[in-house]
This record gives sequence, structure tokens and C-alpha cells, in this order.
Amino acid sequence: MNTAQCSDAPSSEVPSGVFSSSPNPMPSSGPASSPRPRSADTVSKWPAHLVIVRHAESQRNIWKEIATSKGELVYGGELRDMDVSLTANGKEQAVTTGRRLGVEFKFDRAFVSPFQRTMETAQLMIGQFPYAVEVIEDERLREIDFGVLDGLTKHGIAHLHMEEKERRSKLGKYHHRPPAGENYPDVALRLHSFLGTLTREAGGESVLVVCHSVVVLVFRKLLERLSEQQILAIDADQEQEVRNCSVTHYAFDSHAGRNGKLILSDFNRVYYSLATLARSTPIKAKGQQAES
Repeated sequence: MNTAQCSDAPSSEVPSGVFSSSPNPMPSSGPASSPRPRSADTVSKWPAHLVIVRHAESQRNIWKEIATSKGELVYGGELRDMDVSLTANGKEQAVTTGRRLGVEFKFDRAFVSPFQRTMETAQLMIGQFPYAVEVIEDERLREIDFGVLDGLTKHGIAHLHMEEKERRSKLGKYHHRPPAGENYPDVALRLHSFLGTLTREAGGESVLVVCHSVVVLVFRKLLERLSEQQILAIDADQEQEVRNCSVTHYAFDSHAGRNGKLILSDFNRVYYSLATLARSTPIKAKGQQAES
């Protein structure tokens, strides 16, 4: 399987209210069109555009932030991770992002993680498009499984699973697999399969993917052939933290590599103002203690 690598692209001014971690954000002067193919074979393999969006702000994002700041051990109550919905801010993020993406791209289909927060994000975004899009739920895009550590803050992990904290320190974040959970290579295996589906079914198309932060990072590792050290360096950089409802865009370049490649055009761009959105007030989950 051919994979993509980053390349420099002509820089363009970032529109007001739009934030991006990419040094060369993509232009927003109209719907993105497919690049001119070098041959019929090159256009038949990869999508013309692959746009990967992390879900908008969810209730669980806020619960974790509050519980961690208070030194609590757990967050989320009895609600399953896959059943967590968006906050009011998250819904606004998705609507704003959808309005912009609907202008900049003409998507042929959307693949979405089946979690509630990703499905809500996709529905709200696509609802702003001036055209219909086929939506496909795909389990391979689901959140990484944290196993026995799910719903625990860093304080909870240290208090309840000290042995896992020590094992993670020894193995590193990339390779550590908690009991009943997944590590980064596990996620990479299912995304390898997903990319194979794209090359078989979506050649030359514009494809939207709505998923989770770790999934976004593993897409980058696979498509750009990043090392463990490189992807962990991105993950550890607060300036590159994958934001809620952020957009990562790959465009096919028929002249890159031997047979054409997907090239990173934009990473972690958001279309809403980080400064003006009010802090969300979380809805208490069932089984979760009320805030003091």
C-alpha cells in the first residue's frame, strides 16, 4: 500500500476566526476539486480528498476535565463511553464546521465512528451541506478501547491500577495495552483495513471521516509513515493537541512519489473561535456525584 508524506504547499491567509496547527493551511476560496490525474491508475486508488474530523466537544470531555482538576478518581458515571452526547458548545462547533466544509468540499460519502458523539457531529455537519451525502457507520473508526482504565482520571489510574501505571511507564504510551483494551498498534491495524476499503471503493472521491483524537493521530502515522517517536512528539505537543471538531485534510497529488500520494494539506484546523465559546456546563451522568 502506498502511503503519503507531508509536503510544503503555498501558504494562504487563515480566515478570521479560523485556527490551524498547519503551517500551510488549505485555501478556502471554493469547493475543492480533484487534482488532474497523471494516469487512470493513479486516480483509481486513493480518494482525491480525505477530510478527517474529530468529534465536537462531548459531555465526557468536560466530565474528565472537571474530575481531573478536583483530584477525583473517576468520571462519566455509569454511562457507556459510546453513548456520550455532545455539549451545547459541541453542537455549535459541528454546525459552524459543517457550514464551512460544505462550501469548501463536495463530499461523495462520509464514514463515521458509531459512537453517539461522532454520529451527532456528522449529522450536524452534514445538515449544513447544500447537497446530500451517503453516511456509513464504520466500527474501525471507533475510539481506542481503554479497557480497565476507561473512565479513570490520572489520579484514579495511580490509585486503583498502580501496576498499569508502572507498566505503561516501562512500555511507553504507544505500546502499552491496558487489560481488555487496545494500544496504538491495535488501532493502526483496523485503520490499515479501513484505508484498504478506501483504495478499493473511493478512488477519486472526496471522503469525509468523523472519528476520535487517537484515530486522527494514527491516520497521520499511517499516511505519512511516521515513527513511534514522531507521532508521540505530536501527541505530547500541546500546540498540536487534536482539538474538538478539528479538520485534518489530505489531498491526492498524482505527481508525488512513484504513483501519486495523499499529501497532508492541513492539520487540526478549527472553524469556530476558541476565544468566544463559553465554557460548557456538563449534564450530570447517571451514577456520577453532583459537583460541590
